[in-house]
Amino acid sequence: MSSSSESIYETLKGSHEYKITGYSLAKDILGVGKSMTSGRFTAGGSDWVIDFYPGGDLKANEEYISVYVKLVSPAEVVRASFELKLLDQSGGGKDGFCRSSTCLKTFSLNSGSASWYVC
Repeated sequence: MSSSSESIYETLKGSHEYKITGYSLAKDILGVGKSMTSGRFTAGGSDWVIDFYPGGDLKANEEYISVYVKLVSPAEVVRASFELKLLDQSGGGKDGFCRSSTCLKTFSLNSGSASWYVC
């Protein structure tokens, strides 16, 4: 009698583009601690939103923007690698980007969100 088994691990991929038109106006109107939120999107089999604070999430971060990637689907635990890129609307940055960063984070609904701060 013979038997066999197999374990397969696969990476699920996805992407989402969140475009903000009128960033400077939004920063003036919202100020510190107020965010705008992307529409809910699915990437890698889980549902997410992006919270964007043009004036920073806290007073101590008012010279920066704050970006939070948030898990919103009821998955127990999700380990995700994500890359965030900010496009320079003036086109002055290298390849049109003023900042790019890649992060690896374990998400759960109880752990909140991953944050990414940019000058």
